[in-house]
This record gives sequence, C-alpha cells and structure tokens, in this order.
Amino acid sequence: MPNCWWKNMKIEAKRRAVRWLAALAGLTATCALAAGPDLAGHAAGIWALPSTATTTRWLVVHDPAGGHATGVYHIEVLERPRGAPAWQVDHVAGHMAITEAALARSVGKPLRRGAVYPETFDSGLAAWRAENGGQGGAVCATSVLDCLGRP
Repeated sequence: MPNCWWKNMKIEAKRRAVRWLAALAGLTATCALAAGPDLAGHAAGIWALPSTATTTRWLVVHDPAGGHATGVYHIEVLERPRGAPAWQVDHVAGHMAITEAALARSVGKPLRRGAVYPETFDSGLAAWRAENGGQGGAVCATSVLDCLGRP
C-alpha cells in the first residue's frame, strides 16, 4: 500500500509542475505580445499591414534608428494587387510621418522583402520637411490606415 501512495504523490507533483510551467509559458507569451513590435530592432524596416481581399499592404520604415531616437518615424506605404507580379507596386503614401505608438499599433509581422527604390519616398520627405516654413508637416498619431483614410 505505501508503494502505491508514493507513486500517486509523484504523479500529482508532476501534474502540478506541468501546470505551473504552462502558466509561466502563457504569462511569458502574454508579456512578449504586450511589449509590441521591436521597430528599431528590425533592420530591414519592412512590416506587414492589414491587407484586403484584393490587395497586400506593407510599409517600409526609412531610418528606423533615427525614428527610435526622435519618436517620429518616416515611412512609405505600399500595396500590390493579389497575384500581381512583384514589380507591380502602388505607392499608397510616398511619405508619412508617424509616432512610434501609432506605428506600433499599425504593423503586423516583420517582413524580409518588399523594399522599393527610394525616389518616391525621398521626394515625399523633402516636401514634408518644407511644410510650415521648414519645420515639417503633420505627424500621424492614430494608425497608418486611419491617417490614410482606408479601412
């Protein structure tokens, strides 16, 4: 009889340990998700945006380290019809200035591909910097899609 009792205690201790580890793993995952995306740490600076049934959307952060330092990121928003060739890209916004919090609320997963030639962004950034007597223009503080007026 004592042998059986001892086995049951070992099994119960293992069950408690497994439950404790599962709770700890869940808490760790929740904290990681709550921390948000590492905007400055993703060197490519290419992030997925919510897409539609007919288009794929993403954004490119230009100079992520500079954005992290100032709190204002400068991005380019792009989209492509689903099934279209990789070179068929529409510039939804050649340039947008956005706060770190708004950018973090907007982006999905980091992407490895999707960068385009910077000419459209460069001209948009130059126009933004020239606004307000050279002080710069508006800065989006809600989300990328809200500032674009898109669903």
